Amino acid sequence: MISITQFIRIDRRKSDSLYLQIAYQLINAVQRGLIPVGVKLPGTRVWSEELGVHRKTIVTAFEELEAQNWIVIKPKVGAFVQNPELKSVKSTQLASNLRDSTKNAKFSFNKSFILSSPFENEKSKMVCNDGQPDYRIIKTQELSRFYSGALKRRNIQSNIGNYAIQENDFFKEQLSFYLNLSRGFHISKAHLLVAKSREMLFYTLAKMLFKENDVVLVGELSFFSMNMVFAQEKVKIKTVPLEKDGIDVSYITENFKKGELRCVYLNPQQSYPSTSVLSMEKRKALIELAEEYDFVIIEDSEDFEFNYEKQVDLPMAASNSNGRIIHLGSLGKHLHPTFQLNFMMAPPDFVEEAKKHVSVLNPQGNFVLEQALGEMIAEGDFFRYQKKALKIYKERMMHFESLLKHYFGDLIQLERPKNGFAFWIEFKKQISLTQLAQELKKRDVFLPRLCMYQNKNQTALRLGFAHWNLEEMEEFVELFWEGYKEIT
Repeated sequence: MISITQFIRIDRRKSDSLYLQIAYQLINAVQRGLIPVGVKLPGTRVWSEELGVHRKTIVTAFEELEAQNWIVIKPKVGAFVQNPELKSVKSTQLASNLRDSTKNAKFSFNKSFILSSPFENEKSKMVCNDGQPDYRIIKTQELSRFYSGALKRRNIQSNIGNYAIQENDFFKEQLSFYLNLSRGFHISKAHLLVAKSREMLFYTLAKMLFKENDVVLVGELSFFSMNMVFAQEKVKIKTVPLEKDGIDVSYITENFKKGELRCVYLNPQQSYPSTSVLSMEKRKALIELAEEYDFVIIEDSEDFEFNYEKQVDLPMAASNSNGRIIHLGSLGKHLHPTFQLNFMMAPPDFVEEAKKHVSVLNPQGNFVLEQALGEMIAEGDFFRYQKKALKIYKERMMHFESLLKHYFGDLIQLERPKNGFAFWIEFKKQISLTQLAQELKKRDVFLPRLCMYQNKNQTALRLGFAHWNLEEMEEFVELFWEGYKEIT
């Protein structure tokens, strides 16, 4: 029989519980081979006497060891040592020796090149993006108290797992209040559908609005994710020229007949990727054309919450649109991604039908998260966090613009964005953006392809600024300038 005190020493000065000290030291002895697998351990009374601890402490230690599979307890026989790590090693060796029978499917299936992800995985010191917030600004500890509080609510406990309840009415009431206040809407919760991702809303719209060969009109440059989802439905995506004040609305009357267009998709607040803003005259004209030419307007206003102008242009959906506008938006981009949601605002009958599609993809929605966000809005913290973040992002935007003008001067064309998290930078001299990315890579800076826009007439970048603090963006712009000089 093994000597217990040879392997285990109790130190009452440590903060670790006594039973954990015993369990961990026994595990260590087995891992080092000092206690062979299969050895029968002394009884709990013997352990108690030799270590000078209560027998219940030994029983608790044994329970911990058994839970981790370091011992097996046989009733009326005893406790025997085993090593779960040896089993996992043997299992790994066995698996590696087996022929991989699932290397390729033995059946046909549909493949999609349209849905290939544009995102690249890179671990450079500095990573550019197309306009993402800085999740370091609002501490997650502050947000977690809302989530933990929501979990304790009695209505949450009773509704979780009840798939007949797909929405959090409290949240939708708070959201409708927030949107009426911030976007000039006059809506109730019946006008709203909430989803975790924009792509889920795009998918729902594609299923509900389109049939094969329907014509969808988008800007010459537009949001890639939407294009991918809509193209998968085999619609015809056609482009409309972009001007300084948004899409060329007259292009519709000049190139399409009445009834030929099914949908026009745009972001009037900040066109992607060029950040241009659709003028009020064009907005009014587009709404009138939608009625005359019988098409739907999908208004995407993802970054509406972050407007740097004193005078904010309200969404098109806030006007009298005769039920022809579907408004898409995001909520909480200043918060950690876990706390972000997306929504669709549309006529109630359309929303009611759309719920069927979303409920299949996400049966009970985001019930707890919606409760937490609803309470955050009701208590005023949502606005407080947003105001704090907006002040920081505006300072960063001004500083980024100043740095770009200082280094590049007249070599680039850029305008300060009115909202959002990115600049649209056009190079006056034709350069290779691929070569620029290679030079930046040498400096441990990653410039992804989704930020690059280049053809025979245009060389431009959509560069996010919000995810960097002032010191980080100073370092980036200096390296950016060095890379540019190297190829010109």
